[in-house]
Amino acid sequence: MEYLKTIELVLRETRTRVLDIVRGKDAFKVVGRNRFGDKTFLLDRVAEEAVVEALSQRLKRFTLLSEEAGILEVGGGGGIVAVLDPLDGSTNASRGFPFYSISLALAEGSRLSDVVAAGVVDVPRGDIYLAARGGGSRLNGRPIKVSDVKRLKDSVLGADVNVKGRAFGYLAKISPVLEEAYSVRFMGSNALGLCMVASGVYDAFVDFRGLLRVVDSAAGMLIVEEAGGVVLDQAGRRPDPKLEPGSRVSLVAASTMELASEIISLFRPKG
Repeated sequence: MEYLKTIELVLRETRTRVLDIVRGKDAFKVVGRNRFGDKTFLLDRVAEEAVVEALSQRLKRFTLLSEEAGILEVGGGGGIVAVLDPLDGSTNASRGFPFYSISLALAEGSRLSDVVAAGVVDVPRGDIYLAARGGGSRLNGRPIKVSDVKRLKDSVLGADVNVKGRAFGYLAKISPVLEEAYSVRFMGSNALGLCMVASGVYDAFVDFRGLLRVVDSAAGMLIVEEAGGVVLDQAGRRPDPKLEPGSRVSLVAASTMELASEIISLFRPKG
């Protein structure tokens, strides 16, 4: 699919720009705040501008939905919706922890289910995960599949437990899931966490905080599904919010329906 080649080239070019400045003294200079009130680093802005520039050369006109810019009509807008997180894992990058990514999905409509192609690049390593609707998922050009783990007690689980006072009682609710898992990881880039599920490194990734933005998850969700996994919300449905700046999702991405269902059942309040 032509969209996949576009995404791959854009991610490669943007990664190069990010690596050029990430070690510079001004990379994490605060240059503003995004629409959510989060700090915008110079590196975030450079990455977003690099994506817009690279996409503009190939798509001519599109609507950008980004964590930093919100909604930006490029070339008059319309047509394809480009869903972007220019730097997922900014804190990791600022501390020199080598686990952060750029996430880009292309949608032919206004909902998450309209995403038709997606890519995530692991910036420090250069690994590129790609997926097209109905075409499978690939890592550096090679097909990838989820694991076949069905039981939580056998699973390596990724989880976002970063609440900072914004999800009261969440740690108590998620604790039964974390305690039952064989091993738990939280690495600080949810886009890459989803890709870890797609490639079989994790057996599941869970974020039921209600804080995960659609720009962080749009690409990773398609990559998981096209690798044979499932993505569900707390009610057992596939999340399908509108592609809007304020849209957030709660999800579990898992290798099997059995594993996803067990995680959901343990998280739900009893009674």
